[in-house]
Amino acid sequence: MDNRINKLAALAREGDASAFGELYGIFSKEMYAYAFSITRDPHAAEDAVSEAVLSAFRQIGNLRDVSSFKGWLFRILHAESCKQYNARMAHMTLDDTVNASRTDAGGIEDLELSLELSAALRVLTQEEKEIVLLKTVNEYTSKEISEITGIPHATVRSKLSRALAKLRKEIEKGGGTDE
Repeated sequence: MDNRINKLAALAREGDASAFGELYGIFSKEMYAYAFSITRDPHAAEDAVSEAVLSAFRQIGNLRDVSSFKGWLFRILHAESCKQYNARMAHMTLDDTVNASRTDAGGIEDLELSLELSAALRVLTQEEKEIVLLKTVNEYTSKEISEITGIPHATVRSKLSRALAKLRKEIEKGGGTDE
């Protein structure tokens, strides 16, 4: 599969729009899942994917190493997803969050879990949150996370380990509040 992706990326870099379209076909579902994990909104995720694909199509000629296409594409998607998320959060109130959670299938239990997890995630830096979510929600390897974020592979592993330890400590600290 990697050879096929490299060949398509090389063709796309040379201006072959159909090769770029094939690359989009290969990564579209994964891109949407990744964008949704950041935005937590289906429309914002779709917008992030659309904007990232358009931006990547415009910039494909600047791609230096075709073997890093996926990481390059997901860095663009990451930036767009964060942009969509931040725009959405700027317009959302706590009441909007509560009302949206109540209409979801899980109801108030999901809201409580969501609020508890959100509180625990607040102890992490933005970079740590991204690494943890990429690993736990999207199930990327530390190598793939390194390609997406541009952070060295060994640093991703150490930051992930420290971030998970922080989360464990925070959850254990708040874990006794229900009793």
